[in-house]
Amino acid sequence: MTRFRMFGIHLDQFAILADNNPNNVLEMNTEINFKYADNGGKIACCAKFEFSAEQQKLMILALNCEFEIQEDDFKKLQNEGTTTIPKELLEFFAVHTIGTARGIMFCKTESTQFNNVIIPPINVSDIIRNDMVIE
Repeated sequence: MTRFRMFGIHLDQFAILADNNPNNVLEMNTEINFKYADNGGKIACCAKFEFSAEQQKLMILALNCEFEIQEDDFKKLQNEGTTTIPKELLEFFAVHTIGTARGIMFCKTESTQFNNVIIPPINVSDIIRNDMVIE
């Protein structure tokens, strides 16, 4: 098991774009991507969630969570000038970021009619298909 810690949470965007929450079924568009810091062992998981109904955007939440891989474990991911972050570790980062997004959304929508909107369970294995290779 690769040891890591979350050391940063940044709310990049939060907006409620409608005056009311329609009772219709909401659609959610999800984006997950990763950034790597050159100073070693630091990966940011960036997530964006857009909620819409009948092609009208209602709410947007974008955040990134920063993770640091323990130095000894990070060295094990390096080989001849290439660093490979395993798919499974990226999935851990994504799951932690999505959970953080749920908490942020709950707090930001508290006492609004959007408080019943949730980020449903997401199978990150369907989104993250490969290791991240850094050369």
